[in-house]
Amino acid sequence: MNPFDVNASIGHWPFQKFDLTTPAALCRHLKKTGIRRALVSCIDSVLYPDPAVFDDILFKTAKAHPMLVPVPTVNPSLSNWRASLRRDSLAAVKIIPNYHRYNLDDPSVAELAGILEKQKIPLLIQMRVDDERNQCPFMKVPGVETEKIIRFARRFPKIPMVCLCPYFGEAIQLAQKTANLHVDISFIETFQTLQTLLKNIPSSRVLFGSHTPFLCAESALMKLSASKIPAKAIEDIALKNAGRIFKL
Repeated sequence: MNPFDVNASIGHWPFQKFDLTTPAALCRHLKKTGIRRALVSCIDSVLYPDPAVFDDILFKTAKAHPMLVPVPTVNPSLSNWRASLRRDSLAAVKIIPNYHRYNLDDPSVAELAGILEKQKIPLLIQMRVDDERNQCPFMKVPGVETEKIIRFARRFPKIPMVCLCPYFGEAIQLAQKTANLHVDISFIETFQTLQTLLKNIPSSRVLFGSHTPFLCAESALMKLSASKIPAKAIEDIALKNAGRIFKL
């Protein structure tokens, strides 16, 4: 099955060298690995003072590549964040609280959530950009705390939320303690990964995400192909859940 990837990016990262810096390069890679379509954000938006600068470039260049669905990275701690939502037919919005240095209980985040709820736009919460164990010693950034995400999700239960890059234990907590949180599989690793995960949470709360180019897309694909779970669960994770949440 050719899955829909909810966690892919293009751009540059100062601590790794990536070849997938353009929409065209990412498309070639996804087609080669067997991924049919992907939500895409811009890596440069993580560290650049204003994410909108690179989001504007992403939305313009992605138009020529229908298999890519651009997602803006919104930093609600900035005064101009509302402008990032003035785009037609947004499939989702991404936030990165740990790198952009704000709390999920800040008033500006509540305002953003209110807009997303009204416009029925799903929210992606980037829990970590790279594995804490691999981070540069001079730039250690811990993942977004699970309990804070759970409290936030309970406060806005009508918004479908997808947590990107949770670890195995985090994913279970997020899904078990909320009704509207979902998780991608990019950072979930354990023995018989999907079989073990689905013993704890339903397949309706799990989505395929590769975290390309930080991780190898083939690794996420192997979690599907090597798993011994029912065909319906594979369909849920690979395609069905993404179609339901993002209306694609």
